[in-house]
Amino acid sequence: MPQAKRGGSRSGSSSSRSGTTKRSAAGSTRGGSRATGTRSSGGRARSAGASAAAASSSAGTAADARLEAVAQRVRNLNERIIEAGKGAGEATLTSYEKALKSIASTLERGPGSSDVEWIANLATAQAKFIRDVTTAWTSAARDMLK
Repeated sequence: MPQAKRGGSRSGSSSSRSGTTKRSAAGSTRGGSRATGTRSSGGRARSAGASAAAASSSAGTAADARLEAVAQRVRNLNERIIEAGKGAGEATLTSYEKALKSIASTLERGPGSSDVEWIANLATAQAKFIRDVTTAWTSAARDMLK
């Protein structure tokens, strides 16, 4: 059925042929002759330009929506990265604190239990210093992570 409506020479490009098919098909549905379809194509060209502008505007809106969706995904990814970093930082601080307190306990058990009084006092003071500095440092670092 569309072949009968094409009717023109075959020297035109395929895009012009498909455009002619659309125009003549629309012209014939209106009950006009082929010439009527051709005459009204100028009006269609103007309305097509208006449609193209509207499509461009809606395409811009669609592009903005896609851009916003991508931006939101990037924000979500950044938040997940930050939360993972905070979790890793907390785990590192906990391990570091545990290791230093273990060293302090070892100092108290080893040299801190010496029969020589000044060695025992020195080891105990050093263990207390390590614990105090570790607690203060890890508390400050945890406050920075929040």
